[in-house]
Amino acid sequence: MAVQRWELGRGPRRQAIPGGPIVDVAIGAEGGAGLGLVDVTIPAGAVMPEHAHGDSATLLVVQEGRLRLRDVESDAVTELEPGVLATIPIGRRVVLENPEDADARMLVVLSPPDFATTLAGWPEVG
Repeated sequence: MAVQRWELGRGPRRQAIPGGPIVDVAIGAEGGAGLGLVDVTIPAGAVMPEHAHGDSATLLVVQEGRLRLRDVESDAVTELEPGVLATIPIGRRVVLENPEDADARMLVVLSPPDFATTLAGWPEVG
């Protein structure tokens, strides 16, 4: 496979719950890259309820704002901001919240890209 070029912000924006996270799947399983990349916006004050990422290991890279990541099993909380990364092992259940008054944005890298494919199935938003 050759080097591939990808662009953020070109795909449809998707949202599963009104007021919840908005995702743009930049790279999914169909891209053949072996990983997924999702641009995620967490609205001010929003919470992404308890969830796991299926068979995908996850890397969170905050671009804007501040987020709070809670590991459900250990109840440990990790504060995230630009320059701080977090990894989530396969099968780990987490809660992600934006306690701030402004939207937060992060890039999520998934390997394998299975969970990105799940997000690509969320309804489109305008």
